[in-house]
Amino acid sequence: MGLPSPNTAAQQNGRWAKSPVRKTHRRRTRYVLTTVAIAAVLVYTFWTPVAEHVRDCYATAWRARTPPPAARYASRHSLHDKSGLLHVGAVPGEVHPIMDLIRMGEVAWQDKLAAQSRTLREAYDEYIRRYKRRPPRGFDQFNWARKHGVRLLDEYDQIHDDLALFWAIRPSELLSAQQELERHDKTTTIGKHHARSPVEILSLNVQDEQSQHVAEVRARQQIDVLKPIEKFLPPFRATWNTQDEAQFFTSWEMREAARQALSLGEYVDPSTIPPRPATWSSTCAPSFSSYSPNFTSTSKSFIANVVASTDPCHTPALFNISTLLNTPLPGTMQAYPLFTLSKSAPYSDIRGVPVEDWIREYPDKLAWRDKPDERLMWRGTTTGMDFRDGEVEGWNGSHRLRFVDLANRRSGTESVLPPTSDTRPPREWSVAELNDWFMDVGFTATVQCSRALCVQMQREYTMKAPIYESGVEYKYVMDVDGNGWSSRFRRLMSRNSLVLKATIYPEWWTARSQPWVHYVPIKQDYSDLYDVLAFFRGLPPSPTGEEYPGYDELAEKIATAGRRWTEEYWRDEDVTAYAWRLYLEYARVMSLDRASMDFVMDS
Repeated sequence: MGLPSPNTAAQQNGRWAKSPVRKTHRRRTRYVLTTVAIAAVLVYTFWTPVAEHVRDCYATAWRARTPPPAARYASRHSLHDKSGLLHVGAVPGEVHPIMDLIRMGEVAWQDKLAAQSRTLREAYDEYIRRYKRRPPRGFDQFNWARKHGVRLLDEYDQIHDDLALFWAIRPSELLSAQQELERHDKTTTIGKHHARSPVEILSLNVQDEQSQHVAEVRARQQIDVLKPIEKFLPPFRATWNTQDEAQFFTSWEMREAARQALSLGEYVDPSTIPPRPATWSSTCAPSFSSYSPNFTSTSKSFIANVVASTDPCHTPALFNISTLLNTPLPGTMQAYPLFTLSKSAPYSDIRGVPVEDWIREYPDKLAWRDKPDERLMWRGTTTGMDFRDGEVEGWNGSHRLRFVDLANRRSGTESVLPPTSDTRPPREWSVAELNDWFMDVGFTATVQCSRALCVQMQREYTMKAPIYESGVEYKYVMDVDGNGWSSRFRRLMSRNSLVLKATIYPEWWTARSQPWVHYVPIKQDYSDLYDVLAFFRGLPPSPTGEEYPGYDELAEKIATAGRRWTEEYWRDEDVTAYAWRLYLEYARVMSLDRASMDFVMDS
């Protein structure tokens, strides 16, 4: 007997038979209903106010799945992670390396903005994820920062890095060291005696009258930063270095012992650390290769990671070309909790926030298209090295002297990458022609030098009149370190000009900005300077009539983004939020009972 048809079976059973067709139909129906139900739940979750914490958890999980910038946009050129340099590939036809750097920078910046916490709970969880400990007491300052428009609410890695060493030292030892620092010459101490007292100057140890005035002004500037939130700060005593240069450094062995002690939940025992001579190389790992006394760039490269590029242990050439690093190691081999306005990688001082030479109004706004001068402008004095002690060996190797010399040379040739969309072999250009086309650079005065050496500098280096209000007319401006950090950077960034910056001093804002999006980083040997200017402005016409126009629109884009970044990410409120977090972390690491200074979030 044959099998009945589906319809016959259905009639016999009084219902539809479970045929494959009907099974599929039912599965689809259940699928649709389930999908609708899930969608309803998600809509409720993401749009109902009472479920805000659930929505934030979903958002956090989604952000965690966002691929890192390197995976989203990978350059075909060679990126050296430790030195932070992007080396130009040898194969012609690849995308121009600067085009790569701009694209990678834009992706990294957008990822950073998208990943910021939006609630205190998210910020709490993100803190624990990054630093493997609870936040400091007072961490709910997050709510103040968010209310006052601070947009980078999680980016305080610099504070963690600066204090990491001190977490491995017993608080009692740190307190003794801080008390000793208060008695040192050329220091000021600010802080609070009690929870309800204001932040004030607690000690001022500077001998000569002029330096004392400068030290007091700087101390009061730091207090002014904290005024809006001083009532929320715990008692603390913070001793500041009144000089431009950092004062303390530690050996690689000390930092490595501290890292291992922290991983075990222990304190470091300095007596177990083998001594090393107080030299620059002692701050690097024992495997550090000695640097060549005659450094020359072997290939074209550009800075991709600013912080990495300033570490001489990963970029040994800095020991030859940086004025600071090319002198006997100044400072003391100790781990003392001293605050300083700027420091390079080898030092262990705590990095603060310089606030001098600020402008809060922008009266000299001039649109990019209205700027008449397309050259690179720089004016300054011969700071950066002390030339006063008689004959100073290697004085003409100072970073500012090298820059002014390079920008005004009249002989020789320079190999320059053409400003094409793809990578083509470099071409030789007359240095005199390049400098006429690109540069307006000179000293305004000689300082910190003996009378004889000052006269020699004035004779051998280009001296020019100062530029003040008319500086806004230049499309390109250079920022170069002086004795320490450059205090003019914020002012330059406010002028709608493209800022090129050469430095060995990462600052509080460095990781809160994006190179190639807000400004252009330049190597300490300036070997990338002509290539950068050629890319943006273009090269001068060749004798054969061949033209190489630059990417003026990209230069304008970065200049505009830099000004906007200054207005939106370097406000008084941003500085206060950063300093607030810094002192919360500092107060905890100095506490005899660190655990009591934790911020514990309700579950």
